[in-house]
Amino acid sequence: MPESRRLVLLAGVFLLTLVNLTQSGPIALRTPEDWDNVPSFGDRLLKKRSPTVSERPGCKEGATIPPNRVNTTKRLIDLRIQMDLYNVSAYIVTSDNAHQGEEVAPHDHRREFICGLSGSSGTAVITKDAAAVWTDGRYFLQAENELDCNWILMKDGEAGVPNITAWLREVLKTDEKVAADPTLIGTTTWQRYDKDLAPIEFEPLLTNLIDVIWTTGRPPVNTEPGFILHLNYSGESWQDKVDRLRAELPKQGADALVITALDEVAWLLNIRGSDVPNHPVLLAYMYVSSTQLVLFAETSKISSPEMQTHLTGVTQRPYDRFVAELPDLAQSASMVLIPSQFVYTGGASYAVYNAIPETKRLLKPSPVLMMKAKKNTVEAEGMMNAHLKDAVALCDVISLMVEEIPKGVRWDELKVSAELLKYRAQQEVNKGASFNTIAGYGPNGAIIHYSASEETNAVIGTTSLFLLDSGGQYFDGTTDVTRTLHFGTPTAAQIKAYTLVLMGHLDLARLVFPKTTRDARVDVLARAPLFDQGLDYLHGTGHGIGHFGSIHESPTRVALGSSVENTFFENYFFSDEPGYYKAGDFGIRIESILRVIPTTFSTEFPDRFFRFQAVTLVPFERKLIDVTMLSDGQIDYVNDYYVLVRQKVGAEMTKQNRTRAYNWLISQTEPLMLPEPVNKGVSIANKQVWVGIWTQLFISMFVVFKFY
Repeated sequence: MPESRRLVLLAGVFLLTLVNLTQSGPIALRTPEDWDNVPSFGDRLLKKRSPTVSERPGCKEGATIPPNRVNTTKRLIDLRIQMDLYNVSAYIVTSDNAHQGEEVAPHDHRREFICGLSGSSGTAVITKDAAAVWTDGRYFLQAENELDCNWILMKDGEAGVPNITAWLREVLKTDEKVAADPTLIGTTTWQRYDKDLAPIEFEPLLTNLIDVIWTTGRPPVNTEPGFILHLNYSGESWQDKVDRLRAELPKQGADALVITALDEVAWLLNIRGSDVPNHPVLLAYMYVSSTQLVLFAETSKISSPEMQTHLTGVTQRPYDRFVAELPDLAQSASMVLIPSQFVYTGGASYAVYNAIPETKRLLKPSPVLMMKAKKNTVEAEGMMNAHLKDAVALCDVISLMVEEIPKGVRWDELKVSAELLKYRAQQEVNKGASFNTIAGYGPNGAIIHYSASEETNAVIGTTSLFLLDSGGQYFDGTTDVTRTLHFGTPTAAQIKAYTLVLMGHLDLARLVFPKTTRDARVDVLARAPLFDQGLDYLHGTGHGIGHFGSIHESPTRVALGSSVENTFFENYFFSDEPGYYKAGDFGIRIESILRVIPTTFSTEFPDRFFRFQAVTLVPFERKLIDVTMLSDGQIDYVNDYYVLVRQKVGAEMTKQNRTRAYNWLISQTEPLMLPEPVNKGVSIANKQVWVGIWTQLFISMFVVFKFY
């Protein structure tokens, strides 16, 4: 056999061996989760050691302790005492409440209490001699600051970082026990943990160990009553919604449904509440069948005469009786649909799932989720109106900052948040903020979901960038908008970075696409300008948004690598928010809400396409835009957008006598123009075009003379 063929054969055998080692080929090793299936031999060859506390920059000798770091030593001692009493070797603490929502009331911030991380996403795991927190890229910098050195920081998605079950298998013996509260973990997650931990036992422990030790300083539960969202805002009676839902259940293979998501209960019954900050929902569950319609809620929340009249025909039961009464309710059902985890919706807890007889369980996404995402005409127009009012409030605050900061008037991050609340409250039917304002100047802006505090509150100056991400709740809609600002003279590097982000933002916003296009697949448009420069950002590009509801609404998620992809439908609303974050320096994010609308063409495909309609109406930061980097299409989009902003927002500002804001708006929405022509009247952009034309002409002439 020739030497070359022998080498090829040996290489093939080596590759085949690697494939067998990794069970499903080299691709299987691209994510941390894929290490779980690597056999022991391959594991010894390739697997990296798990992160440790000593690797954290903020825990090295001589490191400066951040002012917002939380001392958790006493809390961990107390928790481990309880773990010993219940014979538990590891305890899992999630961010969730019993409804698996993204946002929870302060009373339910159990994970934040035990570890100190205040971000909305994260899971803490405590063993007898170690503690670790898993969180995503939005909170890496924040976690490094807030976690004390009792905690290992597990950066989800990064190479060498094991998932929760892999780490527990690494640090525990097979005869030890892991426990968690089954009311606070979704069914899908619980089942995955149970399977992946085997043979280690995973026990549902109804006594919540954090509740046992959190005896002082715990925020109280909300006592404000719920209220009705009337037909002029909801656009459809709850009776009609229930009829549509009941008609949908047989198509889903069920004759009954449990509803655990708070925003789904609120939307279905046209009721709202104040039980979760910034989210107009009340703590409630529902059970729906062809003959039953049962609401489980605190009696005091729905006892007003007006609410009782509104809920005529709805059986009402105490909130804390839901799980206990589910077996009896399900007796008359053939199959009960139990909501599964889906995009931002956590699905039913394992405790709820376990309460339904095994032969009657159907685990799949809630049909209410899809119904709610498609805004009706009244809801859609309400969203447009809410964003118009919100633009007036935001622009008014920005115009005041632009006027005062260069003069030396003190503005800090907390002041901006307070002023936004005040100015939004001046708008009709405002119900406060839709989330805690993210106001980050300089390095704080590089923390993706930064939350200003007394310890971290920075004064806003004139040398760096200021990232402002905020939103409002209104009876007629929910808003979410981010603009990045500069109150002095930006550097060339700041301008370039901002323009790259803007280019991606514009390319997604002006997209026309077939109606069958999946949401995750358009993400690359927003990242492409950054990719071209070797840059990226560690969060998704877009999320659905509710109508006087959740700020993150399923099913829309525009994110590369998303495990679930969905198509767009008319009157879906979602965000377009690329960014760039330079740790220790600045952050940039540009976020606008878009509406999915049909578009028609006089072609053989007249009704095949959707496009996006601008909903957010706030100018971009003019001094940060390098127009020469933009394409003609991008410039045209911005200029058309500015015409719309002037027409809509300018008119509303005039109506509300907001002169300062109006003058600022006009100055910011002058048309974008390329620099004055150079080189005998030929602009740089046009010169490039003409070079291309002459090149093509020369090639054509060469071909003609050469071959003809």
